Amino acid sequence: MVDKKPIISIIIPMYNVENYIAICLNSIIQNDLKNVEVIIVNDGSTDNSRTIAERYQAKYSQIRVYDKKNEGVSSARNYGLMKSKGDWVWFIDSDDAINQGSLKYIKKEISDRNNKFDILVFKYLKFKRNSDVSKINDIKIPNEAKAISKFQAMKSLLDNNIAAFPWNKIFKKSLFDKIKFPEDRIYTEDLSIMYKLYDKASSIYFQSAPFYFYRIRNDSLTHNLSTKKIKDAALSHYEMYSFFKENYPTLAIKLERNTMINVISLFHRLNKEQILLYPDLIEFLTQNIKITNYDIRYKIECLSFKKCYPIFVIIGRIGKISRKIRNYVKEEK
Repeated sequence: MVDKKPIISIIIPMYNVENYIAICLNSIIQNDLKNVEVIIVNDGSTDNSRTIAERYQAKYSQIRVYDKKNEGVSSARNYGLMKSKGDWVWFIDSDDAINQGSLKYIKKEISDRNNKFDILVFKYLKFKRNSDVSKINDIKIPNEAKAISKFQAMKSLLDNNIAAFPWNKIFKKSLFDKIKFPEDRIYTEDLSIMYKLYDKASSIYFQSAPFYFYRIRNDSLTHNLSTKKIKDAALSHYEMYSFFKENYPTLAIKLERNTMINVISLFHRLNKEQILLYPDLIEFLTQNIKITNYDIRYKIECLSFKKCYPIFVIIGRIGKISRKIRNYVKEEK
C-alpha cells in the first residue's frame, strides 16, 4: 500500500506508447516501491496505452492513472506535480526504463542525508530494443553520491552525459513551487527550466551510476523538427545563454555556439517580417557574439544576416534543398 505521505512521487507522462509502457512500468515495479507512488498522466492517448496502464493500476496500489486532454509533455508533468504527494519527484518518460536497484538507493540517500539536498543527478544509458533492458540492469551502484558545486551543476547541463533532461534527476518537490514546465513549448522545454531549478537548489549531489535507461526512437519528437520546435530550441538556448552570461560567463562562452546555430536555423525558416518579432535574438546574432571565434560557414552566416540579408536567404534555401536530399537518401536506404 502507498503510505499517506510517500517519499517519492514518480510522474510518467503517457501518450500513445502502447509498445513501450509495459517495459517502463515493469522496470519500476521490480524496484522497492515502499513509500513510493507512481502517477501516470494519460495525455489523451488514442491507442491502447491507457488500457495497459489500467492493468497495472488494478494490480498495484502504488500506481494511479489520471486522464487529461492532449496538451503535451510539459502540461502532463505539471499536472502530475499537482497530483503528487511525495516530498521528492522523479519524472520518467513512458518509453524508457529504470535500474532495478535505483529506488532503494535513492531512498537510502534521502534518509542518510536527512533530506539535506535538493537535487540528485545521475548518469543514464541508451538502449534500442526491449531486450536490452535486462542486459544493462545488473550495473553495480557505488556506495554514495558526492556533493557538487552550483558551477559544476550548471556546467553539467552542457555535458551530453548529463544534460538538461529531467529524467536523470531526482528533485525536491518544493523547487517547483514557483517554477513550472513551459506549456507553450513542445521542444527543449527541459532546457528552459533546468538551470532555474539548479539556481534555486541549495545543495546538489551527483551519482555516477546510470539509474536511468533512455530509449532511442527514430519516431520520437526529437527526430522530427518543425519550425515550432526550432523556435522553441532557439528561445530556450538564448534564455539559458543570457542567464549564463550574467551569472556564469565562462559557461556562456561554451553555450554561445549552440545558441547561435539554433537562432540561425530559426531565422532561415522565417521571413524578414517574422524575424523582426524577435529583437533579442537579432541583437544576439548581430552584436553579442564574436564571429571571429567560429569557422568560415558561421562567419558567412552571421555577416550576411547583418550586412547582406539576400545572401542569408540564399544560404537558407541551399540548406533546405540539402536537407531534402539527405532525407530522401535516408528514406531510400
